[in-house]
This record gives sequence, C-alpha cells and structure tokens, in this order.
Amino acid sequence: MANFENFANKLLELEGGYVNHPKDKGGPTKFGVILSVWREHGHDKDGDGDIDAEDIKRLTESDARYIAKRLFWDYFRADEIINESIAQLVVDWGYHSGRTTVARIVQRILGVTVDGIVGSETLKALNTLDQEKLFSSLKIERKVFLNNIIRRKPDQIVFYDGWMNRLNKFQFRKAA
Repeated sequence: MANFENFANKLLELEGGYVNHPKDKGGPTKFGVILSVWREHGHDKDGDGDIDAEDIKRLTESDARYIAKRLFWDYFRADEIINESIAQLVVDWGYHSGRTTVARIVQRILGVTVDGIVGSETLKALNTLDQEKLFSSLKIERKVFLNNIIRRKPDQIVFYDGWMNRLNKFQFRKAA
C-alpha cells in the first residue's frame, strides 16, 4: 500500500519554500500551499487578524503535511491504492492541478464513472489494471494536461520546464 510519509517527503522536496510569482494564479505559496487553501483550512499564523502572504511565509513543513494529507492524500484515498508510484503520481497531480479536475481525468482514463469522487469503483480500477501501463497512461495524460495549459494560456510557459522536471521525478516501481 502507498505510504503518505514517503509522498510528503517527496512533495516538500518538489515544492520548496516561499514563492509569489506574478504569473502564478495561486499567488503566495509555500510548500505548494496556496493562500486560498490556507484561508479555508489554516489559521492566522501571525496573529494580525487576517490571513495573507505573511501567514503563508510562516507555514511550516508540518502545516504543509497537514494540508497534503487532509485535502489531497485522503481525498484520493491513497492509503487504499496498492501501488505507491500510482498513488504519488495521482495525488501530486491533484495537489498541483486541483483534486476534482484530476479525479475526473483519472476516472476517464480508468473507464469508470466520471464524477470527481474517488470511490470504490475508482479504487478497484486503480488497483486491478496493469499497473505499469496505467502509470504510463497517467503520466502521458498529465503531460497533455500541462501542454493544454500552455496552449490556452501562453504566459504560463515560464513554468513549463519546472512542471516537466517535477513530472519526471515520478518513476514507476512495482508494488512490494
């Protein structure tokens, strides 16, 4: 079964520290936690009565692990995914591009009901299809997804190399 701590360690390495790139629609971000997510699921870390970029700057790795586990790992029910490579790729994609959007794409690839909710039908398909072929299909589809972002919003090209480097960090490994 997939292990959250393995994923969290990789996620923290991939995301890094505080950034606030003017072309990133997520705005102020640290460890991949964007301001809107922290406003909804976090708290006022600097005690000034609002949640803003200063609070994002104060996020800890523990805060990021909390968000990654509660909002993404658990959403994809990744503890129930047998192959850790697949779990990490799917959850990271959701973390990077939106849970429901990614769940729907994954369900389309799996050939199950497309509703954006990771239920027993989705999990069964994730766990029973040829794992290496599924991983390859997911990775290809993520590349297509990223290329489509650039096609729709050419100014996002500034992030493309980083997105591809991130995606290439995910390699298939058979379940133990």
